[in-house]
Order: sequence, then C-alpha cells, then structure tokens
Amino acid sequence: MTAAYDYEDMHHLVDRLTPTQVRRLRLLVTQDEELSRVAAASSEERSHEAEAPPHGLLALIGSVDGPADFGERHDDHIRERMRERFGDSA
Repeated sequence: MTAAYDYEDMHHLVDRLTPTQVRRLRLLVTQDEELSRVAAASSEERSHEAEAPPHGLLALIGSVDGPADFGERHDDHIRERMRERFGDSA
C-alpha cells in the first residue's frame, strides 16, 4: 500500500461512518498522544478560518438582489427570466 492509497482509503472510511461513529473516532484520536496534536492543530485552523468570512463573500452577498423568497423559488424565477428573454419556448 502507498501513502496515497492509505489517505484515500481513510477518506472513504470516514465518509461511511455514522455521526455516532465519527464522535467515537474523534474521541479515540484525542486520546492518542501523537494524533491529538494533529487534531488540536486542525481545530485551531478551523476556528481561525471561522473568524473571518471567505474573501469575496461580502461582495457576493451585496450583489444578490431579488425577492425575499428567491432562494425557495429560484427555479420559478429562472424560468420567468428565460421566458422574458427567449419567449415561451424556454
């Protein structure tokens, strides 16, 4: 087995775990001396990333202009705009 295979295999394994199993795996990792250092560093990175919005997000939020229910009825709005631009054949 190569390291790349191990890495992919672990990703697939974690993807198949139930939420309860993920919590148990997290507990096992935090109790291991070597792995707990990696988990702590990863946790610090996530908390730092959560402090600031991603670059460009504020620009995106400011550019959305539509009705209050736009997210819920986005398909209807798109169809309506297509009909306006291209007629009833859209």
